[in-house]
Amino acid sequence: MQDRRALSLKAHQSESYLPLGCKLPPQSPGVDTSPRPNSPVFRTGSEPTLSPALVRRVSSDARAGEALRGSDSQLCPKPPPKPCKAPFLKAPASPSTWLNSDANYCELNPAFAAGCDRGARPPLCAQDSYVELLTAKQNGVPGPRNSGTNYLILDDDGAGPWAAPAMQMDQGPEEDEAEFVLPRLETASSFRPNDFESKLLPPENKPLETALLKRAKELFTQHDPKVIAQHMLSTDCVVVRILEVSEEMRKSMGVSSGLELITLPYGHQLRLDIIERHNTMAIGIAVDILGCTGTLEDRAATLNRIIQVAVELKDSMGDLYSFSAIMKALEMPQITRLEKTWTALRHQYTQTAILYEKQLKPFSKILHEGRESTCVPPNKISVPLLMPLVTLMERQAVTFEGTDMWEKNDESCEIMLNHLATARLMAETADSYRMNAERILEGFQPDEEMSEIFKTEFQMRLLWGSKGAQVNQTERYEKFSQILTALSRKLEPPPVKQAEL
Repeated sequence: MQDRRALSLKAHQSESYLPLGCKLPPQSPGVDTSPRPNSPVFRTGSEPTLSPALVRRVSSDARAGEALRGSDSQLCPKPPPKPCKAPFLKAPASPSTWLNSDANYCELNPAFAAGCDRGARPPLCAQDSYVELLTAKQNGVPGPRNSGTNYLILDDDGAGPWAAPAMQMDQGPEEDEAEFVLPRLETASSFRPNDFESKLLPPENKPLETALLKRAKELFTQHDPKVIAQHMLSTDCVVVRILEVSEEMRKSMGVSSGLELITLPYGHQLRLDIIERHNTMAIGIAVDILGCTGTLEDRAATLNRIIQVAVELKDSMGDLYSFSAIMKALEMPQITRLEKTWTALRHQYTQTAILYEKQLKPFSKILHEGRESTCVPPNKISVPLLMPLVTLMERQAVTFEGTDMWEKNDESCEIMLNHLATARLMAETADSYRMNAERILEGFQPDEEMSEIFKTEFQMRLLWGSKGAQVNQTERYEKFSQILTALSRKLEPPPVKQAEL
């Protein structure tokens, strides 16, 4: 029955049936030499070439002198070489050499395949390679001078060249002057409150001295909101190292801007300083509101001035860093619970209250979701939003009690990726932020006392005193949070039977 079925199938198929991917067994005399498949089901066509290596194995195992039947062309290890479309410097190898090589089937040009086999071997220069010159210079031997020679630089995988400017190897004595300086790892904060020279602060002071608070409040209320925003922007640019960056500082950082440094591992101390200034500024603004022990109208007027400064930082200055600090202060639970103060703001300064609810709060939400590029033109930003990035890079462990609004969102992973992508773009375009800040501050004449009250050292001394300013950050913030809670309850005591703040 099996032989009869095989004979009937042979009549309907070509002679080129072969067991798929299988060797032909050795044939002994006296035995039927017709090929027998492993299965009664045969393939009624030519066998597809699934892999070049498999074809070579089947072809080499076939007996010599055995005639090929059917589609013999598919059993050939390599197709004939196609004509080269681009001229090559090296003449192509002969087809016989190419057919016997172990190159892959996709290598259509033998010259290109030979070049790929060499891996990441860089092309030799005309006479002296760049590596030879560097080796000679390292050994103290003056290398040959090839003035005006262009060198080709390959990628790490050796796949091809990338665009690089031509390097002049003959620099003469000037080449020795431009030597590389290893970036310095900063271990101490740039804020030194006890060494801070101030015209307003005594050598030693206690926390929250009444005279200092009163003087700072007078300076804050006497100046226009736009002038206040300019002083804040000027100080922020110095702290973040966008402006007033000396050549010595650039060498010690290894980069030209602090916006690049905070994305690098050794920018740890600068990130801590940025966190310090942001939190200190937010606490200082909260104290400015809660320290108004006078009438309700005084607190509403102070709140109105702070919101106007936030508007100037957003629209005129493009300082998103200080803007986020003010919004953080206004959204503290000790401030939001002052219902009488906010009601007085709506009655006396209706336009400011609407501006805060309809523009500033939605804009702050967009910022912390990493979507500032959708509503702020890049040429208007002088200091970008920095806190999400530095918080991510400095947090020691994952916490589920987020202190920022973007960490409480259901799309927190996507928001985190948005902040990281924004940080990458920020580091690449650091010079544009510097030019924007220079353009905005052009012709600005700072007031000496006004500039002092916005310095981080002054704020630290004002809030924690000359001794408390040296205490650990976490401990200082926790204690001051309790102070703010006490001040808030004193201004507006909670109703009876209401949950504690």
